[in-house]
Amino acid sequence: MPGLRPRCRSAPMGRLILLAAPMLLTGFLDACEGDKTVAPRPSLANTANGPNGKNATVRVSPASDTLNALQATVQLTANVPVIWSSLTPSVAVVDTTGRVVAVGPGLGFIQALASRKADTARVLVRQIAASVQVAPDSVTLGIQQTVTLTAAAADSNGYPIANTLFAWASDATAVATVADGVVTGVDSGTTTIRATTGNATGTAWANVIPATPYP
Repeated sequence: MPGLRPRCRSAPMGRLILLAAPMLLTGFLDACEGDKTVAPRPSLANTANGPNGKNATVRVSPASDTLNALQATVQLTANVPVIWSSLTPSVAVVDTTGRVVAVGPGLGFIQALASRKADTARVLVRQIAASVQVAPDSVTLGIQQTVTLTAAAADSNGYPIANTLFAWASDATAVATVADGVVTGVDSGTTTIRATTGNATGTAWANVIPATPYP
């Protein structure tokens, strides 16, 4: 490199005297003592060992997430090229790009593998009720008669939610009451019957008619 003088290595004085004339030896010593600048050593840094290199520790983002409906998705990423796989395919599956799809309620584990290094993301799959349907949606009954209604909940993607518990209520208990979906007529009139789970509610209309008098 221009402007830089070579570093001097020590050698036995006797060998220098034998190999060089006195004037050459003097110049050699002056060069060694006069300018201490040496060429920089090459960097030993290995980019493969950096935070994003091929030997880096695998990191998945996000490390955990929650999906509130079947077929809901989340995109995972990794800091290095990885092979994606699901350790719990009955809960969540993943494609080659890291896109995770919820397939069943539970706690899922998605693995990102690079060589012999790996990281795992946790995905909680649950179904939150987004809608409730009551069937039948309208009934007519007499005083002291009963009719049974049923309710079904679904998540935001329309998939039914099994074993859902509902809170039943009547808007006008003087007309009809309801318990566990069984509506009982109290007096003539109309009322709305409601089935609620979480923040979702379904309704049915109940019409109570007076008893037909005997002739």
